[in-house]
Amino acid sequence: MERRFLFLAIFWTIGILIGSLARINSIPNISIVGNDKMVHFIFYFVLFLLWFVALNRKKKENRLNFCILIFILIFGIIIEVLQGMFTQNRQADFSDIVANFGGVLLGFFVVKTFRFKK
Repeated sequence: MERRFLFLAIFWTIGILIGSLARINSIPNISIVGNDKMVHFIFYFVLFLLWFVALNRKKKENRLNFCILIFILIFGIIIEVLQGMFTQNRQADFSDIVANFGGVLLGFFVVKTFRFKK
């Protein structure tokens, strides 16, 4: 386990959690269609790669990649549900879940294609 990447993965995960659930009134409104979804896509792509690098061991790599993929997908769904239940300035959005899923899948396929080595 690479300690610095584990720290980054935890930090990124907490950042997504706080950023998704915190009450933020001063977010600039950018009127590019799909911009929000692109942010979700990129954040979850990076999240997958960070956890992959942090936890990558040569044994059982495929199983580990799949477990990371499932964990992050569940994490994203839980955040959307929590947004719908506990925040007043945000709502659960199925298209956010789809964007999260897309980012995680791209990360998974990048790892499978390039087979990163430590």
